[in-house]
Amino acid sequence: MQRITVYGGKVARDAIARAVAVLRGGGIVAFPTETVYGICVNATDPAAVNRLYAAKGRQASRACAFLLADRENASALVPELPTLAHRLAEAFWPGPLTLIVPHAGGSVGLRLPAHGLARALAAEAGSPLLQSSANRSGEPAALNAAGVEAALGDSVDLLLDGGRTMGGRSSTVVRCGDRTFAILRKGAIPDAEIIRAATELTLVVCTGNLCRSPLAEAMLRQALAERLGSKESGIAWHGFRLGSFGTIALAGHPASLNAITVGEEHGLDLRAHRSRPFALAMVREARRVYGLTRSHCDFLQPYFRKRPRDLDLLDPKGREIQDPYGLSLKAYRRVGAQIRKAVELRAAELVPDPGDDDSA
Repeated sequence: MQRITVYGGKVARDAIARAVAVLRGGGIVAFPTETVYGICVNATDPAAVNRLYAAKGRQASRACAFLLADRENASALVPELPTLAHRLAEAFWPGPLTLIVPHAGGSVGLRLPAHGLARALAAEAGSPLLQSSANRSGEPAALNAAGVEAALGDSVDLLLDGGRTMGGRSSTVVRCGDRTFAILRKGAIPDAEIIRAATELTLVVCTGNLCRSPLAEAMLRQALAERLGSKESGIAWHGFRLGSFGTIALAGHPASLNAITVGEEHGLDLRAHRSRPFALAMVREARRVYGLTRSHCDFLQPYFRKRPRDLDLLDPKGREIQDPYGLSLKAYRRVGAQIRKAVELRAAELVPDPGDDDSA
């Protein structure tokens, strides 16, 4: 195993040139990333790819990932990334995220590291690079050059020694499809951050967040789950997060008893709901906001001047849904029925049937 110390400048450029020569000759190169050390080979050389799998003791059925130089590199390999993959790439690339996306009837992994040396190696290689962590399959990943040597020995032809890595945990691996995603390996990015970045927040707003908007939030979650074939708790894995608030709400109050009763009649449990007041950060994060009446939309309109299409009435037909607070259960049931019709239309917009095509 050859070993070159790389700390930037001319030495790093010379080292990259040497690494590229090794890769073009069918060799394996080990290199540091922001998480752990990796190894890579020329992806167009079958013999080199087989050597990588043999070095790791890994079955060929477990795909490795392509090492990327930039976002454009990903587009060249996979021209049509799923929407959820785009969201995650926008949030975490360059960084410790490996995306598994559909490609050519199967799937392919994509890794755009934050480490400049790794990206430079991908940029100068002249052909796609297949990469994996520098370790035997199932064993801890190497954090320094000594760890690479101990794990892989002479299986590696050239080791670029950049010292101990700053991370310590491997990249988070996420599989993204057209309408769903899954965390396949927990890693440097916490699950909660992945979910937050992959999902679009939809908010429903009324006045006190005690009657209409809690019902609308719960009914929309139920309607989306039905269209997705998912549990209500699982719609986040399809890219959706929901919430509600009131324009003049006080924080922490439960839903009204009549709203709870109407919710139960629709198969919903509002007993855990607690009211939330308007918060600018929440509204800025939202992908879309639905108001129950025009007054709610008017209240929020100053915050949506640059994106007016993201603010609308809950009822896509433009009908307002009036406040039943303090009225009879019959009035609540009437409002519940109106909300039900509106959210079913909105759910159909958000999750179209596979055969729907609005293009000209």
